[in-house]
Amino acid sequence: MKILVIPSWYPPNGGRFFEELSIALLSQEVSVDVLVNEPVSIKKLFSFLFFSKPKFQKENGINVYRAKILNIPRLTFLNNKRWIKKTYKHYLLYSKQYGHPDIVQAHSCIWAGAVAQKIKAAFSVPYVISEHRSRFIFNSTEAKKLLPEKFYPIIKKSLFYANFITVVSDGLIPKITDIEPSIKNRITNIPNTVDKKDFTLSNAVIEKSSFTWFSLGNLEYVKGFDILLNAFSLLLTQYKKNVFLIIGGKGSEKKNLIALSKKLNLSKNVSFKGKLSRAEVINEMKQADAFVLSSRFEAFGVVYIEALASGLPIVGTNAGGQQSIFSESNGILVNSESPKELFLAMKTIQENNSDYNKQKIRQDALIKYEKSVVAKKYISLFKSILNDKN
Repeated sequence: MKILVIPSWYPPNGGRFFEELSIALLSQEVSVDVLVNEPVSIKKLFSFLFFSKPKFQKENGINVYRAKILNIPRLTFLNNKRWIKKTYKHYLLYSKQYGHPDIVQAHSCIWAGAVAQKIKAAFSVPYVISEHRSRFIFNSTEAKKLLPEKFYPIIKKSLFYANFITVVSDGLIPKITDIEPSIKNRITNIPNTVDKKDFTLSNAVIEKSSFTWFSLGNLEYVKGFDILLNAFSLLLTQYKKNVFLIIGGKGSEKKNLIALSKKLNLSKNVSFKGKLSRAEVINEMKQADAFVLSSRFEAFGVVYIEALASGLPIVGTNAGGQQSIFSESNGILVNSESPKELFLAMKTIQENNSDYNKQKIRQDALIKYEKSVVAKKYISLFKSILNDKN
């Protein structure tokens, strides 16, 4: 089976889970190619003009065919349409040299799904849309702004012609099926993955009087770090100097969050680590006692399952797609926009930390989210589609 993955974004510009899933698929004895069309800022015009020729190369064992497209400032919707058009042309060059795939996996209908639909219309190649975008949670004003109705005709068409749609959590299903009702019997939940080799239990046995929380995400409004800082302020009032919060990530809210931390007198107990490498994230997970995330909306939350694979109890907000991740044995889920509820959950985890079985937390997570487990679900789905076609 030859699978062509078309991601709407891909490393080094995000999309690490697309890359990891592609690697996991490759381990199932199938052929995997990835078609990447990377948007380039107009600030890098010189580089684009002289170094934008498409190239085919091996990356982590995967065949990756890369091209670039210039991103025009303040013309988002036009850029989207240009991306679809050029990515399709990119496919024509790819297929001329390497042949058509058996099936296409398009990561997000915004906008890889639209490219896959054009490929199917021209060459009868079946496709699956794997949807990850948190804007389909649609439970807040911010999410709705990210999904304007002018997007719907393109989204609707790509959904209608898809052979199947997978979502990383059930929270995405209501809005997606509202946009295109015909897919109700062609949509299922296949979650994101975690690498058991990277995220492991800490071997260190350290007696310590302090407690460290770790949080990780883009420092943007939707991630709710302001909520977390207010909750942590309440926690610090209870535990004085013996509790710490490590925050990893970069984003437009960083200055505001640092200012809020100073205003709340948290500077000695809160550390902003900036963008972390994968190795640094793994290390922070091993050093932490628990993990917390306070998103205003979230499609899934890969960092939750990475924390669970590290044996950490988790605290999160009921902001869309996280419900299936949480259980009584691994953490506490609270309402979003409530620093007090978040504080009480963190307090409960902290006071009862020894009751959480780290080994069980890890094993339960791997049963559901380990890479080979998820990859096998996709391979089974792809085979069933191809069998129906034949």
